[in-house]
Amino acid sequence: MKAQLLEVVDNQLNANNPKCTKRTLNRLLDLGYSMEDLKVMIAAVLVEEIHQVATSEEYYNEKRYCKKLSKLPEYYERKYLDLESDETEQVPVVNERKIGRNDPCFCGSGKKYKKCCG
Repeated sequence: MKAQLLEVVDNQLNANNPKCTKRTLNRLLDLGYSMEDLKVMIAAVLVEEIHQVATSEEYYNEKRYCKKLSKLPEYYERKYLDLESDETEQVPVVNERKIGRNDPCFCGSGKKYKKCCG
């Protein structure tokens, strides 16, 4: 599986599509990373994008993919190497109001949620 993913990364680089893949590769080469390490990092982001497409009803999102590539190597190290830092990232807790059975439906039909989309 790893070999196939690295082959996909090679194909992206050879075709220069998406362009952000080659830009990322060149940027990280300048930082001193090895070619093998770079391809593994890019492949990890690619797998994440494939998973996103496979598990949701979304299409491939090149902007999202390129944004994650632009955050390499920090993104890879934080997400995949599980490096602990002195600063812990705090994520705010959002309490969303849940729709009750007797609330008006969110679709705007005017019906109760339980009789419409519930």
